[in-house]
Amino acid sequence: MIFDTNILIYLSNYTLSPEKLFLKHASISVITKIEALGFAFKNAEEHDLIVKLCNELSIIHLNDAIVEATINIRRANRIKLPDAVIYATALVQQQPLLTHNVADFKSIDNKVELIDPFAL
Repeated sequence: MIFDTNILIYLSNYTLSPEKLFLKHASISVITKIEALGFAFKNAEEHDLIVKLCNELSIIHLNDAIVEATINIRRANRIKLPDAVIYATALVQQQPLLTHNVADFKSIDNKVELIDPFAL
């Protein structure tokens, strides 16, 4: 399963419980790592938890397949570049995308299963 950036934020502020999610089988795009660690946390504990999560999760780096999928997604949809990369990562990895922002991805091709953790 690929985690969207908002999932890391919800984990860091305890809106989501890590026990509820399958962290051992989860990955994040390198873009998620950049977004999450680039967030200006007011609480140092939240930042430290994000660092710990990023160190424990598998990081999927950009490769030619993800780049090409991102280009195709951006050509066909009005979507922010980070969201396109995250979706393309899930698409290429053939993994579901865990996100609370399901609406951000609904207009895309429906080839990736979108899971809202608050709906579980």
